[in-house]
Amino acid sequence: MMSLIATLFNHTFAITRKTRASDGQGGWTQTYGSVGNVTGRMRPATATEKESAAQRQAEISHVLYTAVDENIARGDRVAGEGRTWDVTAIREPSLAGHHLEIEAVELQREGQP
Repeated sequence: MMSLIATLFNHTFAITRKTRASDGQGGWTQTYGSVGNVTGRMRPATATEKESAAQRQAEISHVLYTAVDENIARGDRVAGEGRTWDVTAIREPSLAGHHLEIEAVELQREGQP
């Protein structure tokens, strides 16, 4: 039976995870490899302004709601609707076994919509 919250999941998101590969010179390169897709609902939570490398940036936090059994971990990236978010934390409210609340951050540079 589908849980009530699952009826609110309105988008599909691609999940990618960091992988390391030898660069052939004694070091490592990091890339993101596909983990799969999840169905969920993203909502904005907060926005803060900051300056980094002489560029003004807005850091926008979101919460992604998904089913509890999804393969997603802290450090993963979530992409959908032409945007990308970095996963910073995952929690299962009340340990109820029906959904996850995934904290994610989107970084926007000045001049981006």
